[in-house]
Parts: sequence; C-alpha cells; structure tokens
Amino acid sequence: MENEIIKPWVERFKDHRGMVVETVGVDVVNHRVIYMRPNYPHPCMQPRALFSQKFRKVAS
Repeated sequence: MENEIIKPWVERFKDHRGMVVETVGVDVVNHRVIYMRPNYPHPCMQPRALFSQKFRKVAS
C-alpha cells in the first residue's frame, strides 16, 4: 500500500497454534499489525481486529 505510517511496537505474542511471534509495529493508516515469525525471513501482517482474536500476549 502506498500510504503507510508504521508506529514501532515490540512485544511477544503467542498465536492460536502456540507459536511465539514478535511484533514489529502497527500500520496506523491501514490498521494492521506487523510481526515476525521465527525462522521466516519476511514480515507478516494481520488486520488489528483479527490479531487481537488470534494472538495472546506472552508474559515477560
């Protein structure tokens, strides 16, 4: 997308399969969470509404 404003946001979450991911930031224009999966070289994106349904924060 052409218009992106990425706000940094680094936290760890667990997906619905139990895999821990690390957020990189939030695209505040397109309402997406950007995160990295272990052993996968490319950023992944999920709409904010779906991210909050599919991921749970990992305790520090």
